[in-house]
Amino acid sequence: MLYRVSIVHEYSIAEGVVLSVKSLMREEGLSEVSEVTLSVGDLAQIDKEVLLELLKILSSEYGLGNVKYVIVSEETTFKCNYCGFSWGWSSVKDSILKDLCGDFIECDNPVHFIPDLINVFMKCPKCGSQDYNILTGYDVRLVSIKGVK
Repeated sequence: MLYRVSIVHEYSIAEGVVLSVKSLMREEGLSEVSEVTLSVGDLAQIDKEVLLELLKILSSEYGLGNVKYVIVSEETTFKCNYCGFSWGWSSVKDSILKDLCGDFIECDNPVHFIPDLINVFMKCPKCGSQDYNILTGYDVRLVSIKGVK
């Protein structure tokens, strides 16, 4: 059942991307789109292969069958509001997942299902504060669209 939840998550994102592309085509007067680049943040917890497959399927259903989708990974970065220290998810991910999952790092950890819980499980590596902001890499963003008018 957890796999279905994941697919529903990626499906809703894929559908949102395809509908956004269709809307931008109308707004910009594009007759066709050849390439769409997406940025997917580490903390978005997206299965990129599933997302790409769903983008292909939905693009075909919405008349965008020839679109090539490019997914670029974006590291999640944080900044402490107490001491000003900045760090990336890659520098703390393994230790946090080990604390949550033990030796089985690919477990169904709560951060995967509710990324906002990161504030519960992570502290600033420098001062230990839990008062920090997520600067980048939290979501899925449409970066660019290549098309023809």
